[in-house]
Amino acid sequence: MTQSVIEKAQELALLIAQSPEFISMRAAEDAAAQDEAIAEAFGRYNDLHQEMERLSMQQEPDFDRMGALSKEMEEVQKEIQALPLAQAMQNARQGFTDLMQAVNMELSKVLAPQSSCGDDCGGDCHSCGGGCSHCH
Repeated sequence: MTQSVIEKAQELALLIAQSPEFISMRAAEDAAAQDEAIAEAFGRYNDLHQEMERLSMQQEPDFDRMGALSKEMEEVQKEIQALPLAQAMQNARQGFTDLMQAVNMELSKVLAPQSSCGDDCGGDCHSCGGGCSHCH
């Protein structure tokens, strides 16, 4: 029985890998990875993040410097988000996230049908994916 479950999981993974959402996400990520502006901005962000981690581990952190680093990190994030290829990557990732939420909702319907919506839905069928009895 376990082997058949594993085989079906592998089959599902292959179908997900062939989905337009996954293919679009990978293409957008590959394009963004080749973009010099995105690579440079991510490099600056990572440098700032590492410095923030280093400061936070000190016995007496420099909170003023940490605040300045946090602001710099926010500015770099805004810069990244303004880049067209970064926006395309984020949109593609959101499409894939939506697909995976739908897959997880289907699994929840079978594995825990009474809790696939519950109080979290609140009548907003987008929050539960429309899978609860309230939304049908």
